[in-house]
Parts: sequence; C-alpha cells; structure tokens
Amino acid sequence: MEEDFVVYREGVSGWETLNTVPPGIRLLLGIDGSLTRTLEFVGCGPVTVEMLPPPFPDSRLVNLCLPNLGPVVQALTRIPTPISPEDREILQDSQPIGPALSKKKGPLIREGLTILKSSGIALEIPEVRRHQDVLWSRIYDLVVYPVPRLTIQEWILPRLQGILEKVHLP
Repeated sequence: MEEDFVVYREGVSGWETLNTVPPGIRLLLGIDGSLTRTLEFVGCGPVTVEMLPPPFPDSRLVNLCLPNLGPVVQALTRIPTPISPEDREILQDSQPIGPALSKKKGPLIREGLTILKSSGIALEIPEVRRHQDVLWSRIYDLVVYPVPRLTIQEWILPRLQGILEKVHLP
C-alpha cells in the first residue's frame, strides 16, 4: 500500500487522478475560500477550535470541531522563523487561523494547493492511523502581504470523511 501519494498539485499535475477522489472530499479539499465558513455551513453552527500540543516551536496544531460532530478536520500551521510576537499571538489564538489572520492582517491569498492521499504508516495522526486506511489532506501556503507566508496542512478526519464519501455525482 502506498504511504503518501500526491493526487493533485496546482499548476503541475493531477486532473486525471482527481477522479479517484470521492466527489464530496474533492469539493471540500478544492475550495479556495474559507474552510471554516464551509464547515459552518456543513455543520449548521460555529466551528470551535481544540488546541493540541504543537509538534514544532514554529507551529500550531488544532482540531476544527462542529456542533454534534466533534473534531472533523485536523490542521497543522507552520510559520517561518523568526516569529514575531504578533505572529506568535496568532499561532496561539483560539479561533481558526484564517479568521485570526484576516482580522489582524487583512486579506489572505491561498497558493500552491496540493491534495494528498495518505495511508498506512504515513498517516500523520496516530489515533486516526489505527482506524483508517486512507486519509485525505491538502497542503497550501496562506499568504498575507507583505508577510508571513504560512504553510497549512488540513486532514479530513474519519467522521467527516464518512459523510463526504456518501456524496455522489449522477
């Protein structure tokens, strides 16, 4: 079983392999707007953030949670060092990273979307690894001019993945 497979890389490759991604998952991973807002519409309520211990000093790890569903997305944000006090404050903010950044810094631009299919020992999330054969994620840079440029990876957790896999196109 492959451990980490690039399904799509913006501007480079992937149109053929996108057909292997279930439509509901493809829709969520391909949005170019706010994941938080999309999740709020899916869950008919506000997204809450569960802060997790960050794996690196320059990072933030969170679960995005929906009412009645709990954690549905896990997100890792990395910011280039050295980190300013203002950027450190953003990493520690208890709201989703997009709203936290746009409130303090203005408009955000997403660049370099990559969609990954992870399986086996490549799964980044140990508690999911035990229960899931495949985990879908996306990686992109979130750019706030003039700085910083954050790299974000978002994994769709099993509860939401199960819902999205039921979406079919005619």
